[in-house]
Amino acid sequence: MNGDQKKYSVRVLEKSVRIFDIFTYGDESFTLSEIKKKTGLPKTTVFRILKTFESAGFFKYDPDQEKYSLGLRFLELGGLVYSSLSVRKTAASYMDALSNSLKATILLGVMKDDQLLYIDKREMDSIIRVTSHIGLKRPPYFGMLGMTLLAYMDNKEISRLLRLYPPTKITPKTITDTRRIIKNLDKAKRAGYYMEQDEIVEGLLGIGVPIRDFSGNVVAALGATQPVFQIKEGTIENTIQQLLEASRSISKELGYT
Repeated sequence: MNGDQKKYSVRVLEKSVRIFDIFTYGDESFTLSEIKKKTGLPKTTVFRILKTFESAGFFKYDPDQEKYSLGLRFLELGGLVYSSLSVRKTAASYMDALSNSLKATILLGVMKDDQLLYIDKREMDSIIRVTSHIGLKRPPYFGMLGMTLLAYMDNKEISRLLRLYPPTKITPKTITDTRRIIKNLDKAKRAGYYMEQDEIVEGLLGIGVPIRDFSGNVVAALGATQPVFQIKEGTIENTIQQLLEASRSISKELGYT
């Protein structure tokens, strides 16, 4: 802690932060004695802090187990923080870096009103263009972004969307058989990415990866499209690696741990 931080610090709040910091995934509740031991604070101090924050909803006490856990007030504040974050804003710098590094068109999409919605794009300089623009809606199964988003839905929701928007041929290689689609979605979920070639635009290869928010839910898909004639040995592996690294970083900034 530097001089300014010490000048404006409040000791009781510093002690409160020490208590907050012991709560993690897997360690979600503690007795008063356990909190005292983990923080090194006097038992009376810990008790006063817990009771103060409990009355404001930041802690909840289970009298049967005699344990304290974080309260719903944290969830409410977390929701406010999340609502102030934009997936598009958070992903912007990563999309710039990917476009420059991969020399590819980078796309960002979400599922909105049962359709794939493009919310951002970085266009590559190529004779083959991706027919997408910000605000454009496509069927939910469309391309690597749509399929990536579908892959992380439950089977009931996938079936509903495929019934609502029956897959149709876009190119000779577009997959329209529902069973094959579901099989490919399962494979994508296990692998952590979806890859398609010539299914939407002939001569293009597309790879999509999921983006998660603080709740762990997949809220967006990030993807790259590249002309097949530009792909060399190692290109696909490098693209997958960079997309996965970017998606992990974006997800982390959105609160996913």
